[in-house]
Amino acid sequence: MAARDLRGGRLSGVAAGAIGLVVCLALVTLWLRLKSPEEAQKTTAEFTHLNIKTWHVLDELPCELAQFETVFWEPKDTTSLRNWLRTEGKLLGRQVLEIGTGTGIVALCCGHSGAERVIATDINPNAVANARYNAELCGLTNRVEVRQVPRNAPGPFSVLNANEQFDFIMSNPPWEDAAVEELAAHALYDPGFELLDGMLRDGAKYLKPHGRLLLAYGARTAIDRVLRSAPKFGWRARIIDERELETLPEVFVPGMLLELSQNGF
Repeated sequence: MAARDLRGGRLSGVAAGAIGLVVCLALVTLWLRLKSPEEAQKTTAEFTHLNIKTWHVLDELPCELAQFETVFWEPKDTTSLRNWLRTEGKLLGRQVLEIGTGTGIVALCCGHSGAERVIATDINPNAVANARYNAELCGLTNRVEVRQVPRNAPGPFSVLNANEQFDFIMSNPPWEDAAVEELAAHALYDPGFELLDGMLRDGAKYLKPHGRLLLAYGARTAIDRVLRSAPKFGWRARIIDERELETLPEVFVPGMLLELSQNGF
């Protein structure tokens, strides 16, 4: 975990965690009063064992975001992607898939920016619960659906139906090629870059005509792999960033945004 920890994700201390848990329980109690018995039962089952690590604020969202234990947080990873999302009207009425949602930052920004439907996925069950919880806090459950990726089928599109297609597929994937020894490490490492290769190999099947694949990376090895491999799968790729990749260290923040298309730009 230490390598990725250099990119941020600091604890706010035991006190912040305790305060966050108290606030969380109060919010759950309020939801239970407002929901139907069926909804209340579902909420209780999903959020009874919350363990909030800390709370965060993003300028793009009208609500504070909870970060659960074992869920990665580093908003600088996706600064370039979220800046791209801010373009007026770009997501209005669009269908979006986010792969590896974590706390739900990107998915929630998409919903808040007018996306009609956002499907967010993650292999870490704590991240799935975390993103669903934050969607509740931000009032975006009508736009953002979070799906659990099974450990025995970890491919980037394993939880999609064959006929599901999107205007945009987005991901801030793990940046480094290393073994995953615990579930939370899926946020940090992509062994053999299998996740990346799966997105490049199969992503076009799940995009509408003229759709885009958007990847946020802050590691030169991963970016070089995208640029080298993309043409093999029919993609045209470009970097949307003012920095020169060659001048940056191997791992850096903010991450760079790569835009890929099967039809040119």
